[in-house]
Amino acid sequence: MSDVAGKKYWNALWEKLPPVQQYQGPVHEQHPVLARFLYKAGGGDAIEIGCGTGNYMVYLNKEFGYRVDGLDYSDHMDYVRANLLYNGIQDSELFNVDFFHFAPTKKYDLVLSGGFVEHFDDFEDVVRKHVEFVKRGGLIVIVVPNLTHIHRALYGLFEPKVLAVHRFPLMRRNVLRHTLESAGLKVLHCEYHKTFRPTCDLPLILDSISRGVQKLLRITRLDDIGNPYGSPYLISVSTMA
Repeated sequence: MSDVAGKKYWNALWEKLPPVQQYQGPVHEQHPVLARFLYKAGGGDAIEIGCGTGNYMVYLNKEFGYRVDGLDYSDHMDYVRANLLYNGIQDSELFNVDFFHFAPTKKYDLVLSGGFVEHFDDFEDVVRKHVEFVKRGGLIVIVVPNLTHIHRALYGLFEPKVLAVHRFPLMRRNVLRHTLESAGLKVLHCEYHKTFRPTCDLPLILDSISRGVQKLLRITRLDDIGNPYGSPYLISVSTMA
């Protein structure tokens, strides 16, 4: 089984990566949710599935003290290694392999994937494969972009090629929760995050309107109401009981 985007898509996406940068703190907007669970977990061994640039690996190491490994099948793992070394992380293993053709030789305290599971048609198999990597009592964090409703319309207009390589079942909270539970996991959190924020580039006038709406939501303290219509992400945290 392979992702619907394909290796060529990911290689093209990462071809114009910016220079590696020093970690500047928890810039990820998912941090308030993840911190509730990962600070308590107390570190250990972590792996990111579909590690891309390695930025999340650096985040897990710097914020929560995890020793981090990464797995990705793109041709740009040298960038990941450079990113880790630039941030003082020297003990990571990088696996440049297809997720489904890899049998982990160890179990991890934390398994994280973000923007990964929604690229597969057989989403149940993808989630079950995550379980092979986690220790009993460990955590599995799966972050899924929400490209339904408002976002599906925006991507359909302005990023149709990106929309075409996504699959939508796991963007629905009840489907993601059921899939996690069917894989034998206890779900600790499975919620949409933030009220509204577009995740694709918009024309200037629409971008200005969007920023105005987001500012109004912040001023009125209505910016953190998770919902399936405008939230940019669906975040899940599960444990292997």
